[in-house]
Amino acid sequence: MSAAFGWAPMAHVEGDRESRLAEAERRQRILSEVSRVLLDYVGPDEIEPLRRTVHEVTEAMGTDWCAFALVQPDGKLKNVATYHPDPRQRELEKKLNDLLPPKPWDAGPAELNALVQRRPIVTEDITDEMLRAAVPGEEAFQAIKEIGLTSAIVAPMFDGLAPLGRVLLASTGSSRRYSKDDVDFVVSLAGRAALAVRNARLVAQIARERDQQTLERAEAERRFAELRAVFDWDPNGIALFDADGVLRLASHRIEEIFGIPLRAMYGQRFDDIYRQKVGQAVTQEPEAMLERVRAIFANRDAASRDEIELERPTHRWLTRNTTPVRGPGGEYLGRLVVYTDVTEQRELDRQRSEFLTVAAHELRTPLTPLSMYLQSIERRVKRSQAVGNDLVTKARRQVERLGRLVEDLLDVSRLESRRLHLSSADVEINDLVDDVVADFRAQTRSHDIRFHRAGASVLVEGDRERLEQVLVNLMTNAIKYSPQGGQIAVAVERAGDEACISVSDTGIGVPKEEQPRLFQRFFRAANATTRNYSGLGIGLFVSHEIVRRHGGRFDVHSEAGRGSTFTFYLPLSRRAPAATDSRARVLLVDDDPEILEATGQVLREWGYTVDEAADGPTQALRAGRAAGHRRASRSAQAGGLTCRAR
Repeated sequence: MSAAFGWAPMAHVEGDRESRLAEAERRQRILSEVSRVLLDYVGPDEIEPLRRTVHEVTEAMGTDWCAFALVQPDGKLKNVATYHPDPRQRELEKKLNDLLPPKPWDAGPAELNALVQRRPIVTEDITDEMLRAAVPGEEAFQAIKEIGLTSAIVAPMFDGLAPLGRVLLASTGSSRRYSKDDVDFVVSLAGRAALAVRNARLVAQIARERDQQTLERAEAERRFAELRAVFDWDPNGIALFDADGVLRLASHRIEEIFGIPLRAMYGQRFDDIYRQKVGQAVTQEPEAMLERVRAIFANRDAASRDEIELERPTHRWLTRNTTPVRGPGGEYLGRLVVYTDVTEQRELDRQRSEFLTVAAHELRTPLTPLSMYLQSIERRVKRSQAVGNDLVTKARRQVERLGRLVEDLLDVSRLESRRLHLSSADVEINDLVDDVVADFRAQTRSHDIRFHRAGASVLVEGDRERLEQVLVNLMTNAIKYSPQGGQIAVAVERAGDEACISVSDTGIGVPKEEQPRLFQRFFRAANATTRNYSGLGIGLFVSHEIVRRHGGRFDVHSEAGRGSTFTFYLPLSRRAPAATDSRARVLLVDDDPEILEATGQVLREWGYTVDEAADGPTQALRAGRAAGHRRASRSAQAGGLTCRAR
């Protein structure tokens, strides 16, 4: 409201000396009460103490209007606390404020602006001309005219040198006139109000800073939690030291690597930690290791990389990478230390080196006899002698052996580069296994190879050649690692919606602790390498990958010295028939594997389900009863038993 009019030259009010003294004392009491009111409020709301003041001043002074305006952040002067005892006057003031939006604090004639003049301005008599000059628009003029202002005094409020606001005391009607005698009171009132506003703003600033600190602390805690999570999920061991070399953060993994509670050592220097704990775990001389670490921390500009060997808690090889941590301005904040466990990589390097040695030997093995056979053939050709089929056959076998070795190596390369392509067609597993078993029976006389066919068709969708490769690998291993001969059992059955193919032997077996690594590339069990069994350690790796790419899986049951059973499962084809079998089942027993194979083939062509055994009569009868054969009759021609007609 007060922004709506200018101020006339200050008038003089005469009075006797005693009344002035009494008035001065009354004003001082009012100021004291105002001070008490202002001091009672301690809070961030800068307007609340002004609201309390306008009520107190209006009631104590008997004045009509008391109003405070504050300079807003945008530089405009806005009424924030205004009071008149008459509700009608307050309604008119609200209407006037709606018609007159806030203006810049230095707007209007400078000589009439208390903030610009930096002193109070008194208007003893307010005229219509003053109101029209101050208020644009007829509607606003009529509103302020209706309020009926007759006299006013305005005092500026400052925060240091910056304009803070102003206080207005105004009268309506003929209640009173303001004069120079009122200046001291208004200036004192403005000073107290300005102090209250500054205090409220200080409280608000402290509250904002506290809230900001709370937010920053929460953000710091969140970032620390994220960093903690990154540290703990990282597969490497990580430690963070500050600029003084004091441990501030350590990952869970680094505690696992060294087997020491590093998190309980926060606040300790790196040299104390190395001397007390880490030095006891490494194979290097502890003092030499400590000097190396000191040199790393002493050079604040350089990163470092070295390798250490741990003896405890388990034997490990580690690479240690360190790098300085710097702030936005490049200042040194500390050092990040990262330990990477390269034990497995070292083992792979060892296996690779061993593989190359073994591969060279394995490739040389067929080349030596092949060279000898070719030399013999060459000599006979030069002498015009006949070359026997046996020499050619032997040479061809060595070439085939060499070709298989090369093909195995190529398979490893194809698997690693994902270039091993599989065809897709329906494969009858019973027939595939039948063919492979027949080939192996023809090649070995020292092993009793048994084959148990599934009673029903076992149809899978896949690459027949690759699946045959898997079975050949398993049977080759079964024979190779059963050097004393014995029984090789091959079985096919349906297990739910899967085909189950197993190969069992009674050979050297696989130690339990090494079984999880059987399908790793280049891995060979210790009892295979120490007994000088040939092999590259890639057959099971390739087999496992072929089965996996068919959507299947492997299972191993083995005990050192008591043989092994390797089983792989493949999804049945969607076109596989139901697992019912109406064919007659026959148990065929004979000591001669060739007769066993030939007879079995004929019976299968006639539509029988054939189980084969090479045991004596008693064991054959037991096998026949276990398989559900109803009758057994002795075959004089074969010298064995035939169980049939189920």
